[in-house]
Amino acid sequence: MKTLRQMGLLALTLGCIMGTSAYAGCDGPSVGIPANPSNIASLPAITTLKYAPIGGVMASYEVAVGRRSGGWSWCQPGDQFGMTGVTTNLASRGSQGLYDSGVPGIGIRIGHRDDVYLGTPRYPPYTVTFQVSLGGTSYFPNSMTIDFVRTDIGVGKGDMPSFNYKTSYFIDANRTAPARAVYALEGTGLKTKFEHNVFFTTCYTPKSSTEVNMGRPAIEQVKRGSVQEFPFALDVVCNGLNPTVKPQVKVYFEGSSVRDGLLNLNGVGQPGVAKGVAISLANDKGVALPFSKAKAVALDWQSSGPGTEMYRFAAKARYVPTGAEVAVGKADATLTYVLEYN
Repeated sequence: MKTLRQMGLLALTLGCIMGTSAYAGCDGPSVGIPANPSNIASLPAITTLKYAPIGGVMASYEVAVGRRSGGWSWCQPGDQFGMTGVTTNLASRGSQGLYDSGVPGIGIRIGHRDDVYLGTPRYPPYTVTFQVSLGGTSYFPNSMTIDFVRTDIGVGKGDMPSFNYKTSYFIDANRTAPARAVYALEGTGLKTKFEHNVFFTTCYTPKSSTEVNMGRPAIEQVKRGSVQEFPFALDVVCNGLNPTVKPQVKVYFEGSSVRDGLLNLNGVGQPGVAKGVAISLANDKGVALPFSKAKAVALDWQSSGPGTEMYRFAAKARYVPTGAEVAVGKADATLTYVLEYN
């Protein structure tokens, strides 16, 4: 008797057994976990401003934020750190980190860095993503950089209104726990008092406008160049400073003009407006009035008062011909002055 056997093929699919992959976060922190929140220390009670051009820094200092901490290292590609957006009652000036201080002419720029490496301050919000493994060490930003920036011609004095400020620092912080660590930085009632002896707070003319009556000259007088000159003056008061050496106050002009010292009539070319006539303008030394900022001329200092300095700009105006044909008509013109000081 034969025994029947059925033969077949047993197929085995070979694979591999895999464990859970480690979280790709930075090692640490090696010098401690930051306080949460980390409180921003008080600003100095008095901030003394030094001279700087518009856009320049008049005073700067570092303010502590919490304690030295962090110390994250060996971050991997794709790991991130950075700071979130800022919550504050300060009004932004449209540049990252720059706000109005609440005192005329003074902006406050707020940046962050740690007190180990220092380096250039960063302005939130920002995010840094690692592209390669990092063997260095990153610390919590426990130092706040405060710059007071000149934002206008006049620079005020006195108390800065108090402000609140809050942001957060984040980092992919631990390979063994797949989570992002977030630490708040906050301060309330922050303020300082501004003092300086190098800036005018403002300069102004007591009269809102100056009118020069040019009379009614005859056409022949204009053609011959024998029209009378009419003097006028611009009186300027500057507040906030009684310096030993009087700072310069300069002026230039804006209006319808083809060159310095020559002002076109309003509505030139229109019916009823005089033809072939313009107004010649010069200072009391005979120099043509400038129509560009680059050629601004100095006013003459006159006197001092309590916290004020008085200046004057003296000039003269007369009608002049601009062509062979001169025709009667209205001959008014408008001139705008621009003061420059500090």
